[in-house]
Amino acid sequence: MQFVEVLTRDGIAEVTLSRPKVNAMNQAVLRQLADVFQRLAEDDAARGVLVRGAGNCLSAGLDLREVASLDRDGLGSFLDDFDAAFGAAFRFPKPFAAAVHGHAIAGGLLLAMCADFLALGAGDYKVGLPELAVGIAFPRVAFEIARTASPARALRRLVFGAELHSPASLFDMGVGDALSAEPLEDARRFLATACGRPAAAFRLAKASLRRDAWERVAAQPPAEREALMDALLSSKQAFLPA
Repeated sequence: MQFVEVLTRDGIAEVTLSRPKVNAMNQAVLRQLADVFQRLAEDDAARGVLVRGAGNCLSAGLDLREVASLDRDGLGSFLDDFDAAFGAAFRFPKPFAAAVHGHAIAGGLLLAMCADFLALGAGDYKVGLPELAVGIAFPRVAFEIARTASPARALRRLVFGAELHSPASLFDMGVGDALSAEPLEDARRFLATACGRPAAAFRLAKASLRRDAWERVAAQPPAEREALMDALLSSKQAFLPA
């Protein structure tokens, strides 16, 4: 695929976001992510997935220039693809690890938060959910991902604070499962262990942990979706990059 590379080795599919310069998620990236997660969920050769970013970041989030260029119909299509991509990642039934070695902002951090094991690299980079600072409302799937991955106090700080943090600060808040100089190796070790156990038991445990969140995503009323589009359309000039 053009922006999402997949290499399966020893039963682990390594999924790499590769869209220079900061792996921003445009509609094409979202569609490719949805396809990859849906396909790997059904691929018996892939026992687990590791997500990482090419270059010096995981992802700086959505391609805001593209979002700002959309009219209401185009925005509806974009949100459909957002829901499909993040829904497929969040509902992925097999062991899933994310290795963060550089900036993971907004959608970039949310993608990492979909994982069962989030490995943060120690270093001088930023992570966070700054959506509210620029007037971007959270799609329901995005909020449920953040809620699942964060203790209550951290969730309020990430969402309402809308600031960027160091990886060490994020880890101190209780978000993430490891903080080290080698996040990729941490993620691989988790997958080696998780994928070596009976798969059916893992699937059931994961479904139990996330079922309430999945049901809340599925229950989104049409009026909420319309309100989300209204909010995005009314504020899109505020988040258009200079």
